[in-house]
Amino acid sequence: MDDAIRLGLIGSGGQGQYLSEAAKITGQVELVACADLRPEAAQATAAMLGYREWYGNAAEMLDEAEIDAVIVATSHDQLQPAAMDAVRAGKHALVEKPMALTAAAGQALVDAARAADVRLMAGYTLRFLPERREMRRLLDAGAVGEITHITAGQLIGRMGGWLGERAKGGGPLYYVGSHALDFVLWMAGSPAERVFAEVTWAEDADVELDVSATIRFADGFVAQLITSQRMGGRYGWCDVIGSAGRLRAVWESPQVYVESQALPEYRLPTRIEVPPTAHHPAFPADASARLAGFKYVRSWGAEITEFVSAIREGRAPSIPGEDAVAVLRVIDAIFASAESGCAVDV
Repeated sequence: MDDAIRLGLIGSGGQGQYLSEAAKITGQVELVACADLRPEAAQATAAMLGYREWYGNAAEMLDEAEIDAVIVATSHDQLQPAAMDAVRAGKHALVEKPMALTAAAGQALVDAARAADVRLMAGYTLRFLPERREMRRLLDAGAVGEITHITAGQLIGRMGGWLGERAKGGGPLYYVGSHALDFVLWMAGSPAERVFAEVTWAEDADVELDVSATIRFADGFVAQLITSQRMGGRYGWCDVIGSAGRLRAVWESPQVYVESQALPEYRLPTRIEVPPTAHHPAFPADASARLAGFKYVRSWGAEITEFVSAIREGRAPSIPGEDAVAVLRVIDAIFASAESGCAVDV
C-alpha cells in the first residue's frame, strides 16, 4: 500500500513476533525495523518476518529508522520506558498490556503522548476476540438491563523466567489478570471506586500465586476478580448479571451464553456460536499464520487495524492509554489493600 504505516518493533521476543505476523496480515503496514537488547533476537525476527533493518538498541532505531509508529512488546517493566522514548520521538505507539507497572507511570506516558500529539493504544487483545465483542454487542443492546454483578477470572499454570520476578512486572495479576480486569472495566462502563483484595504470595518467588479482589463501582454494583498461577492448565471467564438477564463468555471458547427478559429472542437460555471471523475486518484471502493460532492472529490483526485507523484518522484508538491507567489504578489498589488488610479507595 502506498499509504502503509511504517512500523517499528521494540521487543523482538515471542509476543513481538506474534504481533508482527498479525501486522503483516492486515496489509496496512510496512515492517521497517525491529530492535531488542539481545541483537541476535532482533536479527532473527528481522529474518523471519521481513523487517528491513534490525537494531540492538531501541534508541538507535527511533533515531535512525524511517518509521511512523511502533509496537512495544518488552518485559512488563520495560514497556513504559520504551514507549516513553517512542512517543517523545514523535512515534505512535501500540503498547502491550499492562503498559506500565503503576498508574502514575501510566499517566506520565499518557501525558507524554498527548504532548507529542501521537496516538497511544494499550494492547488488551481480549476486547478483539469475536466472542467478547459479541458479548459487548449484547450488553449494548440491553440484554442484562441494569448491571448488578460482574464476576471474572483469568487463571494459568506456574510462570517462570522474568514472569516470576516482581521487579520485572511478573506474577499473574499483570500477566493475565490485567486482561480480565480490563474486560471487567469495559463491561462495567462505570468508574471503580473501592477495592478489597487478598493475595497469596509464592514461597519460592517474590510474586503472587493468587489474587482475589472485590471491586465496588460508582454505579453501585460489585465485581469479583480472581487470577492465579496455580491452575493445571488455563481458564478464564466473565459473567455479567443484571436486572434483565445475564451474559457469559469463557476464554478460548467461541460461545457466548445469554438469557434476557429484555431481548425476546433470548428469553430462554441461549448458546450463541460466534464465527471466528465475526466482528473482525476482512483480511487478505492469502493471509496465514505459522507462529500462533490463527484465532489470535486475527484478533491481534483487528487490534492493529484499529491502531492504524486511529493514526490515519487522527483520533483516539478504541483502547486509549487512559483505559490502561484505569486498570493500573485498580491494580495499585489491589496491592495496597492486600498489604493493609483494608479496603482501599481507587
